Amino acid sequence: MIFVTLGTQRFQFDRVLKELDNLIEEGKIKGEDLMVQCVYSEYEPKHFQTFKLKPQDEIDKITDEADIIITHSGTGSIINSLKKQKRIIIIPRIKEYGEHVDSHQLELAEVFSQKYNIPVVKDMEELYNAIENINHYIPQKWEENNEGLIKAIESDIDALL
Repeated sequence: MIFVTLGTQRFQFDRVLKELDNLIEEGKIKGEDLMVQCVYSEYEPKHFQTFKLKPQDEIDKITDEADIIITHSGTGSIINSLKKQKRIIIIPRIKEYGEHVDSHQLELAEVFSQKYNIPVVKDMEELYNAIENINHYIPQKWEENNEGLIKAIESDIDALL
């Protein structure tokens, strides 16, 4: 099962939903293999269903059962997946697509990618390749009190301010 978590931002993230529909139409993935959390959207998926919010214990259960986590570049979603040593693909929200107020998620994705070797998809045409090659990604465990990562994230945030 693939758990797709797109966060709770008040911005659409339609390019991910559209690409998932495309992959289903092309027979590359199955809609019934997807669990998709999406709070705000202008696009209505044709081949799979989404849910808005669930209690954290239900999200934890879905995460536990998932083979792959596809997530926006939200630190909570990424760290939770790292703690559970899940195979993760990060798709950062990008300002130029109207997905966020700035593109800080690109920078956060790069920090996690460098530290944990997590694949980052910026162009939706890369998503299927990332899914196909995810078994080559060896999940690493989250290091509690990871001062280096925290400093890098703080530095990136400070640079944006």
